Amino acid sequence: MAYSFKNLILLSLILLLSVVRAVAGDTIVVNRPFYHIDHKKNIIIINQRVGSINGAGALKEHLMLDDKYSFVDPVSVVNTAASYQAECKDSLYTVFFTHLPSIHINTKSQIVDAPSIYAEFSLSEASGTIVQSAIGIEIRGGSSQGRPKKSYELSFWNDTVGNASRDVRLLSMRNDNKWNLQAMYNESARLQSKISNELWQDIHQVYYKNLEPDAKNGVNMEYVEVFINSEYKGVYALSERIDRKQLKLKKYDNQQIKGELYKGSDWGGATTFTSLPPFDNTRDTWGGFEYKHPEEQIDWTNLYNFADFVENSSDQDFYSRYKSLFKLDNAVDYYIFLNLLRATDNTGKNLYIAKYKTGEPYYYVPWDLDGVFGFNWQGLQDNTTNDILSNGFYDRLIQDCSPNGFRAVLNQRWRSLRTATINENNIMAKINSSNSYLIENNVYEREQMAWGDYQYDSAQLAYIRSWLRDRLNYLDVVFNQSCITLAASPVVKNEVEFKMYPNPAKGYLIVESGSSRCDISIQDITGKIVLKYDLVVGSSKLDVSMLPKGLYIAMVKNDKLSKTAKLIIE
Repeated sequence: MAYSFKNLILLSLILLLSVVRAVAGDTIVVNRPFYHIDHKKNIIIINQRVGSINGAGALKEHLMLDDKYSFVDPVSVVNTAASYQAECKDSLYTVFFTHLPSIHINTKSQIVDAPSIYAEFSLSEASGTIVQSAIGIEIRGGSSQGRPKKSYELSFWNDTVGNASRDVRLLSMRNDNKWNLQAMYNESARLQSKISNELWQDIHQVYYKNLEPDAKNGVNMEYVEVFINSEYKGVYALSERIDRKQLKLKKYDNQQIKGELYKGSDWGGATTFTSLPPFDNTRDTWGGFEYKHPEEQIDWTNLYNFADFVENSSDQDFYSRYKSLFKLDNAVDYYIFLNLLRATDNTGKNLYIAKYKTGEPYYYVPWDLDGVFGFNWQGLQDNTTNDILSNGFYDRLIQDCSPNGFRAVLNQRWRSLRTATINENNIMAKINSSNSYLIENNVYEREQMAWGDYQYDSAQLAYIRSWLRDRLNYLDVVFNQSCITLAASPVVKNEVEFKMYPNPAKGYLIVESGSSRCDISIQDITGKIVLKYDLVVGSSKLDVSMLPKGLYIAMVKNDKLSKTAKLIIE
C-alpha cells in the first residue's frame, strides 16, 4: 500500500502519540537504581514504594526499565506480596516489588576469604535514599566457606586500595567503616539471628551506659536484597560488628592497655575454661580466642590470668573475688540468654569477652546466634528442651549459693525477666513480626529462586512456638530450684566419645567417632588451628604428615558435644 507524504507524517504522529500515551498511561517507569535485574535467573526486583506506582490507577501493560518489558497479564495494581510475569525479547522474567533496601556490589576480582578485594557498592532504599562507595569485600565465617550462599565482610574505603577508610551510616544503624552481610543460609525462616540479637538487647545493656550513651552490647541487623555482579544472591541481614567502637571500649593509650576485646572463634580450652594452654604474645590467637583490641599491642597476660583464676583458684579465692573480675549482672544475663535460646554453639565459641577499661571487670558479648530456638548450627531441628548449657566458668558460678551470689541473682533476674521480656507471647510476637515482613515482601519465593535447595516451611513457626513453650517450662523449674537441686539437674557435658590412634602419630591418624558425624580440628600449643577435617561415621584416616613434630590439641565435636585430647606428632 502506498502512502502520501502527508499520510506518512500523520501516521508517524499517531505512532508517536501512542508511545507517549503508553509511557504515561499503561507503563510502569522505574529509574535506576531502583530496579535490579538478574538476566541469568530472569529475576527483576523493584524497590520503589508501590504506593507511588499504583497512584496512576490505569491498567499496566508494560514495564520500562533498561528495556521495555510487557506483562503477560496486565495489572491494575501491584503489591509486594505477589510476583508477576513479564516478557522482553523472547525471554520470560519474574518481577517482584519489594520495600527491602537493595545492595549492588560489582567487582572484577574473585571474592575470597582474605584479603579484601576492591568493589563498587550501592545501596538504594524505597524511600529514595542512595549510598554509594568504594569497598573492600571478603568472605567471612568458617562455616560460610563451604556453603553456596556466602557471608561477607565489607570495609568502606575512600580509595580503591584500602589505604583510607570511610565511615558510612547504613539504614539508620551506626556510622562506621566496617559492616557484615549475614547469609542466614542455615536459618530456615531467615530470622533466628535477627530476633536473637533484638532479644539480647531487650535483656541486657552495658553497665557503663551512663558514661557511654552510644555503647551497645550487641548488634543491630536489617534485611536487604543483595546482587553481586548483577547476580541475585537473595535476602541478607546487613549487620553491625562487635568491635571497640560498638562497645565504646577505652582506646590504647601511651603503651598502656585500656579496654580489651577477645573473640571466641573456636572450641579451645581457654574459651570454655577447661584447660590453660601457654600463650605467645607474638601470635593473635590463643586457646580458641582471637585478639581484637587493642590492635597496637598483643598481650594475653590479663586474659590468661583470668582463665587461670577461673580454672585453678581455690573455692574460697574464687567465690570471694570473681565479682571484681567479671561483671555479675552480665554473667547472669548471658547465662539466662544462652539457655533460653539453647545456643549450643555459643558456650565458648561465638562470643566475645570484653573489658571497658583497666581495672574494670570482664563481660560477655554474644555473637553468631544462628543455632537457636530448637535448631542446631547446621539448621536442623533439635527438639531438646530439658538440659542446661554451661562451660567451666559457669560450672563454678552455679555453685555460688551466697545471699548475693550468682544463684540468688539468677533466681531474681529470671523472675523479673519472665514478667514481660522473656515470655512466649513477647518472643513469638518478634518472630511473627519478622516472618510477616518477609512474607509481605515475598522474600521466601525469591530465596527459592536464588537457591534451588531452599524451601520455606510455614509449619516451622509452630515448631518454634512449641519448642519455646517447653523450654520456658523447663527453665522455670530449673532456675527457681534450690542450690542442691539445681546442681543435680542435667548439665550438657562437652564430651563426645571418640578414639584416636596411633598417639604419638607419624604420617597418619585414625579417628573413630562412633555413630555421629563430627569434625576434628587440630591446634598447636598457641591455639592456632593447623588442620581441620570432617569425619565420616565410623573410622577416618587422616593425613598429618605435614605437621611439624610436637604437641597438639585435637578437638572432636558435633552440633551438641565436644571433646579434646592431646596429640603428639613424631
